[in-house]
Amino acid sequence: MKRIGSFLIVLALIAAMAGCGYISPSGGGDYGESYTLTITSTAGGSVTTPGEGTFTCAAGAVVNLLAEPEEGYQFTSWSGCVGTIANVTTALTTITASASYSIRANFSGNSSSPLGINYTEEEAEALIIVLVNAERQKDDLCTLSEDALLTDLAREHSAYMAEYDLLTHDRFSGERPLSYNMSPGDARGENLAKIPTQQYSPGPYLSLQEVCEWAVSGWMDSDGHRENILQPIFTETGVGVSFSEEGAFTYLYITQIFEGDY
Repeated sequence: MKRIGSFLIVLALIAAMAGCGYISPSGGGDYGESYTLTITSTAGGSVTTPGEGTFTCAAGAVVNLLAEPEEGYQFTSWSGCVGTIANVTTALTTITASASYSIRANFSGNSSSPLGINYTEEEAEALIIVLVNAERQKDDLCTLSEDALLTDLAREHSAYMAEYDLLTHDRFSGERPLSYNMSPGDARGENLAKIPTQQYSPGPYLSLQEVCEWAVSGWMDSDGHRENILQPIFTETGVGVSFSEEGAFTYLYITQIFEGDY
């Protein structure tokens, strides 16, 4: 089975976030200067305050947001134009209108393992970091520490790729960019992979170790991916994994984001 992957490096000179509040359904009247706020959600829950759809927001207004998961799911984060959301990781928060925004509430299932697979997305994420750090140690490089924001961005991107069955560094509508919340002088790199959980179908499922080693060894065999893994300036990382059932196969979409000072 061919290994599939891609890599990307982003340097931040200056990072800026664009920003989107009374609130009424779009087209509900003339309130002076106003913006639109478009709200959607992934499977597993919904936004109950103010609801979902496109709303007209008064400039400068503060809009309450509440995302509620369905049974068996949990809220994970807000994505999209989140520059003025007070807290992107809490279901109950606010957004302040300063431009037209599109945001999405993201939910995940409490069980992230498809039938036949005996490991979770979180276990795959943790093992990939271990394997990547083992490669760095061979070159006497510092081990990468896990960063919560990078992990959140990586999980968000893998979830989008799994949703659209597409391996790409391009960000999807409503997703935060790779450069999100970067500071001047920061550098980020990104490795992607799409790995099948079986070598053939019907056939036995690969173990957690086999799948993760397949991904990391594939990266190490590619100059660009290897450069990201062995980049001395990188000190932090985040990994996101999402399962995707496509035809006869279940795949892992894997995103690893690296960060350091340049």
